Amino acid sequence: MRYVLIAVMFSLSLILPGTVFHFWSWSGIKPDFLMLLTIYIAMHHRLPASVFWGLGAGLLEDLYLGRYIGMYTLTLAVVAFLSYWLAERWYRENYLLTTFMVFLVTAVGQILVAFLSLGAGLQWALGDIARVVIGVSFYNAIMVPITYPFIHQSFLRGWLRYRPRYER
Repeated sequence: MRYVLIAVMFSLSLILPGTVFHFWSWSGIKPDFLMLLTIYIAMHHRLPASVFWGLGAGLLEDLYLGRYIGMYTLTLAVVAFLSYWLAERWYRENYLLTTFMVFLVTAVGQILVAFLSLGAGLQWALGDIARVVIGVSFYNAIMVPITYPFIHQSFLRGWLRYRPRYER
């Protein structure tokens, strides 16, 4: 059930920004739910599993978008590593600190996407890059108080909690 729920959350995080949040965008800026979900998963798993989820989520997004295969794969793997590293040093129960961490990690991920896009030949102005990085980071940070308490509790006591084989 745990893996089915994670697969549904991955699917929704790909579909929602293009549908519902298309109408709730600010100057064309929408939240990056797949990056947010990768951050949450990395905060609640060990390092190899976190990077694996980041690679899988990034490959899924690369295949969904259909261009520049590897850009989001690399980005979400770095985001998962950074999220795990910060979560080991910070207190996960503090929602304000988690909001700041999501803002910071999303900004790093969006900067990496921007530089990989520039490397792929896209012509972006520096002002546009700054607007997108700050906008998406801010939007993801706003989503933390709405989504993180439910996700965190589910990882601790709910359906997303890892149960060893002998406990199932």
